[in-house]
Amino acid sequence: MFKTTDNSSQHQQPLSEEIVARYLARKPNFLKRWFKDNAPNDLLQECIRIKEQKDYLAKPRTSLTHEMFNNIVQGHRLSRELPPTSSQAVDYMSLDEHELFFELIRDIANELNVDVACHKILTNVSILTNSDRGSLFLARGPKDSRYLISKLFDVTAGSTLEQSLHKEDQQIIIPFGKGIAGHVASTKEYINIPDAYEDPRFNKEVDNKTGYRTHSICCMPILNRDNVVIGVAQLINKKTGTHEFTTKDINVFRNYLTFCGLGLSNAQLFELSIQEYKKNQLLLNLARNLFREQDDLERLVQKITTESQGLMQCARCCVYILDRPATSNKVEDIHFSKGFDMIYGEEFKVTTNDFLENSRYAKIAYHVVITMETVNLNEITNNQALAHLLISKGDDAFELRNILCVPIMDGDGHVIGVCQVMNKLNGRIFTEDDVAIIEAFSVFCGLGIHNTRQYENVVRLTAKQNVAFEVLSYHVIASDEDVQRISQISVPEANQLRLYAWEFNDMVLTDDETVMASVRMFMELDLLKKLRIPQDVMCRWILSVKKNYRPVIYHNWRHAFNVAQTMFSMLTVGGLNICMSDLECIGLLVACLSHDLDHRGTNNAFQAKVDAPLAKLYTTSTLEHHHFDQCIMILQTEGNNILQTLSPDDYKLTVHYIESAILSTDLALYFRKRGEFQKLVEVNEKQWNEPGKKELLRGMMMTACDVAAICKPWEIQQVVAKLVASEFFQQGDIERNQLHVEPIPMMDRAKKDELPKMQVGFIDSICLPLYKMLSEVDPELNPLYEGCKRNRDNWEKLQEEHDKLKSLWSENTSQVPRIE
Repeated sequence: MFKTTDNSSQHQQPLSEEIVARYLARKPNFLKRWFKDNAPNDLLQECIRIKEQKDYLAKPRTSLTHEMFNNIVQGHRLSRELPPTSSQAVDYMSLDEHELFFELIRDIANELNVDVACHKILTNVSILTNSDRGSLFLARGPKDSRYLISKLFDVTAGSTLEQSLHKEDQQIIIPFGKGIAGHVASTKEYINIPDAYEDPRFNKEVDNKTGYRTHSICCMPILNRDNVVIGVAQLINKKTGTHEFTTKDINVFRNYLTFCGLGLSNAQLFELSIQEYKKNQLLLNLARNLFREQDDLERLVQKITTESQGLMQCARCCVYILDRPATSNKVEDIHFSKGFDMIYGEEFKVTTNDFLENSRYAKIAYHVVITMETVNLNEITNNQALAHLLISKGDDAFELRNILCVPIMDGDGHVIGVCQVMNKLNGRIFTEDDVAIIEAFSVFCGLGIHNTRQYENVVRLTAKQNVAFEVLSYHVIASDEDVQRISQISVPEANQLRLYAWEFNDMVLTDDETVMASVRMFMELDLLKKLRIPQDVMCRWILSVKKNYRPVIYHNWRHAFNVAQTMFSMLTVGGLNICMSDLECIGLLVACLSHDLDHRGTNNAFQAKVDAPLAKLYTTSTLEHHHFDQCIMILQTEGNNILQTLSPDDYKLTVHYIESAILSTDLALYFRKRGEFQKLVEVNEKQWNEPGKKELLRGMMMTACDVAAICKPWEIQQVVAKLVASEFFQQGDIERNQLHVEPIPMMDRAKKDELPKMQVGFIDSICLPLYKMLSEVDPELNPLYEGCKRNRDNWEKLQEEHDKLKSLWSENTSQVPRIE
């Protein structure tokens, strides 16, 4: 024993483990020599095992299920250990009972392939019970109609998985409660039969066919963690003694199957996750294929029937389309507009009307539409409620064994069709998984059919729109007679028409003269020659524009013509054409003549109040957008396109100028942009060539032209103001009498005496600031500003006179003696 000397007490004491550990940590070479010279073999082996275990636990590992899942969904085969061979079985039998039991549990604990897990269960149970062979059945079906299917049959110690595995077309189906296995599944109790031939539930035909003699049978349920039967294991013939299974065998069998139930549940869950992943991928691919067919209903349904047959592995598929979404559960209100039928190996075909109305398949389809529920009939004759609908009248040679019928719904939950699949291939039946798949598939079908129908509706509506456009074009475009008549008239000179005058008065001109004056404005700017516009095309376009103005009180052709004349004066007399291109000039004149096309005599707010169709088309600048659309419609009509000689880029740019200018006549936009324009004016901006600044300038010019009547001589201004007020009062009357709302003062006929006051307010808030800024940009525009100021003074005088008369009237009224 090691001793140490305590310097303080000079006494010797035994060493502690802690002191020895610190010593060995400081002297690793001593430890190596000691192990080499003195350590026994069992100690060395134990140290090596501990070291390997520590290394294994410290190493980062990928989840086993994650790795298997990725390999399976990517289509890779997994390398697996084969079930124990005979020699391995001998090795197992060399273990004691407890070691063998736990070794066999470990063998299936991490097995996630259902087939392999089942094979291992039977093989290991045979080893534990020393039985000759066994079979395993898995539980399937809903709670009220569960059944067993033979997964592995007659597994012996030497049989491989491939030899014992029952494929789908080989599987034996046993309902719960029937036969030995069915009885065990329904009761959850084991059965130990010492002599099979003495039990009436045993079927001797299997022995007669195979030549094998069954002596004893032990059958036991496999339960999951929720105590639900997920399978039944069956052992046949104990190899030793009297072939009977002992109580010990039964206990071992039961204990092992308890653990097997957990392992098998995990394997089934893993298999289910793989199936769900593959099903989702399949449905996504199907959806992708369906949504590629959006323009033809028949091609779409053909793809649905083809995909359904492949997806459901069935012999026949029918699809029925309702003429409109079903909103009633009455048969007389339900009508199929189209039906499609595809039998395996035959061509896709459209059904007859008789098939849609009278066939037995259509009757089931009607039932599904009414109930909005899936119908799954695997045994036609067993369903008394629906069997009578499927009776063949001798005119149908198709032998119907089973049918699965699902409603197809749109996004609003209304049935728009029905999909039927019939006769599962290889004599199988439609399972719950089939129902889940086709119901999921029907969702994509519903979206596809709905979208295709919507597309077809759009095509029909577009065709109707084109027809309506042709009809309207005939009625709204100027007649050839009018065009010929105007073209033969010599266009008066601009001075003769006084087009250059700020005091221009259209009231002295006839309608034909306003048309000729409009032509003259384009000619004076040399636009017909520069842009190669034929004069007859220009005349036809102006006449068509004039024809598309409604005969409302103010916002009519005369107003548009006056706005264009003011713009012409600003470009020529004002000199603004110097900074404008030819495309901008024609864009501004076209916009002025078109800026109120099809005006209804009511404003934007009124369109929203009455929920007019225009308000649904455009949420902002409602009327202005409509005016622009009408302008483009006329330009695109044959014989009216004055921009036809422009290049595509120039045409697109000119249309942009027109649109921007027309939208600028919305006073809401004017107020939003006025501040920005004012900042440029305040810094004395001289360069207006930058696109953004020039667009801002064009917008201000449009507003100035739109309200330019406020700058006209007083006689003209009074007449125009009364026209504007009359149109406003007319809208106010409609609001009060029909909409039962109080109009704003500007539109209230009861306040017509306040017109001078309202005019002063209008000039102060909108007109004077605008004309003042424009006169600072170009002093040649000062006459507009001065005319506006003069009219303000005139309106203010009228207001003062009105106030004096009102005050005098009030005083006189108060002095009238009251009659007692």
